[in-house]
Amino acid sequence: MRTRRAGRRGGGFSLLELMVALAVVAIITAIAIPSYQSYLVRGQRAAAKSVLLQAAQTMERAYTAGYTTAAGAYVAGGAYPAAGTLPTVAGTACIAVAPSDAAAPSYCITLSSAAPAPAGGFVLSATPCGNAGAGCPATANANFQDATCNVLTLDNTGFKAALGGTGTLDQCWQH
Repeated sequence: MRTRRAGRRGGGFSLLELMVALAVVAIITAIAIPSYQSYLVRGQRAAAKSVLLQAAQTMERAYTAGYTTAAGAYVAGGAYPAAGTLPTVAGTACIAVAPSDAAAPSYCITLSSAAPAPAGGFVLSATPCGNAGAGCPATANANFQDATCNVLTLDNTGFKAALGGTGTLDQCWQH
């Protein structure tokens, strides 16, 4: 006598098993994508902070050598043009971009020797290229936003700030 075995005949998946697998993949994706995007923003922010610190050091060297921190004393690459001129990068208001080695930079670094800069001082700002009026080059990542820190600033005294973001100073500058 032959008995019939209960269960499936084939080795395929049932519709229920397929739906459970898809739900698991969707949950993992929902967690992974925002985490990855946050990681990318933090990496771009670190590059901007690095360029800000390098520019500030160059400004301090310019002050030591020529006793000026006027806008225009710093140009990416270490050249010092006549005081009072704001150098440009590819026809923009940026004195540098961050990351400095990227084909599509995410931040425009600008320099001000006017208010709110201290007398005889300077304020460097890193503005995300996704912000309206950031002044980034045409090759920049125009969709880049940093909701946590937005604009990072550094002045001649070493004072650091993050303007317009939802994060704290510690989150933005990682003291």
